[in-house]
Amino acid sequence: MKKYKIGIVGYGDFTKVILQWLAPYAEFVVSSRSHAEGDAGFNARFAPLNEVLAQPIIIPSIPSQFFEEFFTTNKQSINPNALVIDVCSVKVKPLAVLEQCLPKTCSIIGTHPLFGPTSIKKSGGIKDLRCVVSNVRSAEEQYQTLITLLAEKLELQVLERTPEQHDKEMAYVQGLSHYIARVMDIMDIPKSELSTLAYDDLYDMKMVQAKDTWDLFESIMHENPFALEVNQQFKDAQARLDSKVAKDFNQE
Repeated sequence: MKKYKIGIVGYGDFTKVILQWLAPYAEFVVSSRSHAEGDAGFNARFAPLNEVLAQPIIIPSIPSQFFEEFFTTNKQSINPNALVIDVCSVKVKPLAVLEQCLPKTCSIIGTHPLFGPTSIKKSGGIKDLRCVVSNVRSAEEQYQTLITLLAEKLELQVLERTPEQHDKEMAYVQGLSHYIARVMDIMDIPKSELSTLAYDDLYDMKMVQAKDTWDLFESIMHENPFALEVNQQFKDAQARLDSKVAKDFNQE
């Protein structure tokens, strides 16, 4: 079987997930600020950025808030015929940057794998986990090839959304859950033998979402154009609840 040739920019936790699960189907070169050359694991190797950006498929595995600076600085080095696959946790802003900065001959597909190392460990693999896809600027055949790889080879649940639809849903799914998890982490809520299932879920949020990188949290809160509104809804609802509790307390 002919393997895809893929260049990945960045060497964080999710890059390692990509390398592990796509190793049977692709040959990878990876650029990293910490590794100029050598073994990147799973038969991948570290390479200079220019070599990574010359590949026929490019995956920028960096936080969305750094997209504009990166692609503005390096656009002359990008393979003009590359397929660029975004894996950010938000879609509207980074995909707009790609459309603006990449050569018009480049293809663009947005993806958001709704999992990471912790959820993979909890699930015992990636089978039946979810991945969102958005066809921004790609031939239908190329787009369907990616969907087939995700759905049939990796056995993921593939969900198609526009970038706007994705970010509106994620403002609740990630924006709200990650914010609450960070609050629980600041409070340092304890594990308890008296725990209920609901409290177990709350504690798990603290132990999972709150342990993600701060860069990811910033992406979720600042790069999603709908996150601020949902966050304000949460704070307004909390204020109304506090007011009701205070009123009931004063009436006792």
